Amino acid sequence: MSMLEIRRDAKALVERLARGECFRITYRNKTVGELFPPARMSDVASDDLAYRVAECAEDLGGGLDARAADSLIYGA
Repeated sequence: MSMLEIRRDAKALVERLARGECFRITYRNKTVGELFPPARMSDVASDDLAYRVAECAEDLGGGLDARAADSLIYGA
C-alpha cells in the first residue's frame, strides 16, 4: 500500500487492519514499513514464557532485573 493510498483512504486501511489484514507500506516504490493488526491473546500459546514474566515476577515477590528476566525466558 502506498503512502498516497493511505492518505486517500486511511479509514479503509484501519478497517482492513481490524479485519486482520497485514500491509507493506511503500514510499516512492520502496518498502518503508509493515502494518500488522495487534496480536490477540488467544493467538499466544499458554506456555509462552515471554507473556508470563510478570506472573513469574509476582511469584518471586517483586520486580525482576534484566538478568533475572533473561534467566526465566531463556533459561540462561
